[in-house]
Amino acid sequence: KAGDVSFMIGQDDWKKGRDRKKGEGFRIYCETKKKVDDLAKRIEAKGGRLDQGPTDEPWGVRDISLTDPDGFKITIANPKR
Repeated sequence: KAGDVSFMIGQDDWKKGRDRKKGEGFRIYCETKKKVDDLAKRIEAKGGRLDQGPTDEPWGVRDISLTDPDGFKITIANPKR
Protein backbone atom coordinates (compact mmCIF):
# COMPACT_ATOMS: atom_id res chain seq x y z
CA LYS A 1 0.00 0.00 0.00
CA ALA A 2 1.28 3.44 -0.89
CA GLY A 3 -0.84 6.41 0.11
CA ASP A 4 -4.28 6.15 -1.43
CA VAL A 5 -3.31 3.36 -3.82
CA SER A 6 -3.28 -0.36 -3.21
CA PHE A 7 -2.09 -2.98 -5.65
CA MET A 8 -3.73 -6.35 -5.33
CA ILE A 9 -2.67 -9.14 -7.63
CA GLY A 10 -4.86 -12.21 -7.50
CA GLN A 11 -3.56 -15.68 -8.21
CA ASP A 12 -5.39 -18.09 -10.46
CA ASP A 13 -7.16 -21.26 -9.34
CA TRP A 14 -3.84 -23.14 -8.95
CA LYS A 15 -4.61 -25.59 -11.80
CA LYS A 16 -1.11 -24.95 -13.13
CA GLY A 17 0.40 -25.64 -9.71
CA ARG A 18 1.30 -23.49 -6.73
CA ASP A 19 5.02 -23.49 -7.46
CA ARG A 20 4.82 -22.31 -11.07
CA LYS A 21 6.72 -19.20 -12.16
CA LYS A 22 4.55 -16.12 -11.72
CA GLY A 23 4.59 -12.68 -13.29
CA GLU A 24 5.72 -13.63 -16.77
CA GLY A 25 4.38 -12.01 -19.89
CA PHE A 26 3.16 -8.65 -18.64
CA ARG A 27 4.10 -5.49 -16.76
CA ILE A 28 1.86 -3.43 -14.48
CA TYR A 29 2.19 0.27 -15.37
CA CYS A 30 0.77 3.06 -13.26
CA GLU A 31 1.07 6.81 -12.98
CA THR A 32 1.31 8.80 -9.78
CA LYS A 33 1.37 12.45 -8.78
CA LYS A 34 4.04 11.64 -6.20
CA LYS A 35 7.73 12.05 -6.92
CA VAL A 36 9.10 8.69 -8.03
CA ASP A 37 12.46 9.59 -6.47
CA ASP A 38 10.75 9.64 -3.06
CA LEU A 39 8.98 6.34 -3.81
CA ALA A 40 12.28 4.80 -4.86
CA LYS A 41 13.88 5.82 -1.56
CA ARG A 42 10.95 4.34 0.41
CA ILE A 43 11.10 1.07 -1.52
CA GLU A 44 14.85 0.73 -0.99
CA ALA A 45 14.59 1.72 2.70
CA LYS A 46 12.21 -1.20 3.20
CA GLY A 47 14.62 -3.63 1.54
CA GLY A 48 13.18 -3.53 -1.97
CA ARG A 49 15.37 -3.41 -5.04
CA LEU A 50 14.73 -1.38 -8.16
CA ASP A 51 15.31 -2.81 -11.63
CA GLN A 52 15.66 0.72 -13.00
CA GLY A 53 15.26 4.25 -11.92
CA PRO A 54 14.52 6.91 -11.30
CA THR A 55 14.85 7.69 -15.00
CA ASP A 56 13.67 10.52 -17.23
CA GLU A 57 12.10 8.87 -20.28
CA PRO A 58 11.89 10.51 -23.72
CA TRP A 59 8.07 10.12 -23.73
CA GLY A 60 7.69 12.66 -20.92
CA VAL A 61 7.67 10.71 -17.66
CA ARG A 62 10.10 10.01 -14.83
CA ASP A 63 9.76 6.41 -13.75
CA ILE A 64 11.05 3.52 -11.69
CA SER A 65 10.77 -0.19 -12.42
CA LEU A 66 10.87 -3.11 -10.02
CA THR A 67 10.01 -6.77 -9.76
CA ASP A 68 7.94 -7.80 -6.75
CA PRO A 69 8.81 -10.94 -4.73
CA ASP A 70 6.47 -13.08 -6.87
CA GLY A 71 8.10 -11.94 -10.12
CA PHE A 72 5.50 -9.39 -11.22
CA LYS A 73 7.10 -6.46 -13.06
CA ILE A 74 5.87 -2.99 -12.09
CA THR A 75 6.63 0.45 -13.54
CA ILE A 76 5.56 3.55 -11.62
CA ALA A 77 5.71 6.83 -13.54
CA ASN A 78 5.22 10.50 -12.79
CA PRO A 79 4.24 12.51 -15.88
CA LYS A 80 6.48 15.55 -16.39
CA ARG A 81 4.09 18.42 -17.00
